[in-house]
Amino acid sequence: MLAAAVAILLVHTAVGMLGSAAVARAPAGPGFYRMTLLIAVAGLALGFGLRFGPAAASMPPLGTVAAAGYGLSGVGLVIFGSGLRAGARPRFAVLTGAAIAGLLGVAADPVITGSAASSGFGRALYAAGLAGVVPAVGSVLFAMLLAHWYLVEPRMPLAPLQRVLALFAASEALVLLSMAGVVAYHWPEWTSMEGGLARAFTLGNALFVAMRAFLGVLAPIGLAWMTWKTVEIRSIQSATGILYAAVVFVLFGETICIYLSLATGQPY
Repeated sequence: MLAAAVAILLVHTAVGMLGSAAVARAPAGPGFYRMTLLIAVAGLALGFGLRFGPAAASMPPLGTVAAAGYGLSGVGLVIFGSGLRAGARPRFAVLTGAAIAGLLGVAADPVITGSAASSGFGRALYAAGLAGVVPAVGSVLFAMLLAHWYLVEPRMPLAPLQRVLALFAASEALVLLSMAGVVAYHWPEWTSMEGGLARAFTLGNALFVAMRAFLGVLAPIGLAWMTWKTVEIRSIQSATGILYAAVVFVLFGETICIYLSLATGQPY
């Protein structure tokens, strides 16, 4: 199950980075986009390598629609990368198309709808939890990379980085709403079991839900606000350091979500 969780994390992060790059539209030059594309391609390659290898037995087949979406996203990446030349304007329309195709692949991926929850509410929370990895991890990782590039090209306008930070904050706010739904979904189970909440926190999964909520969602929201304020005063080096911590916290929270969701079929 760990291989399956890592596969989902890598693929969804890569797609999220493409979407964040399309939102930012940063005038960073070909060097930055080559680095970003290399990370995205590596994530897709490793993710699908795990999915069709060690994780194959624990994950549903990819499906035609999802495969087509991911495939078109890969084609878009190749076209976008081929146009990265010194002095040439990046083809943001192609990048946006690649990001949309990747998002369609995620939405059509059978793993998103593989919940064992008995209610429609639970299945919706399950899908939202796995799909939420895309903007949450993708945006914070891209923001951290872009903030680094401001140290190389300090005269770039702040608007691209601020757009990505706004996407990151909005995605974490949506994840927080999803977490409230997860708590409501599991609350009857936690309170009705023998030993009540004390047992749920010691022998159940309530502790992991709490850890994800406080460390993986609330802490990143606070860090997003701190980053925004440091960017406003153009203290980019400080913003970069804060984003390092945000990446770690978000990865921690989303890894818990993916692993528990895939292992149990219930929303986390």
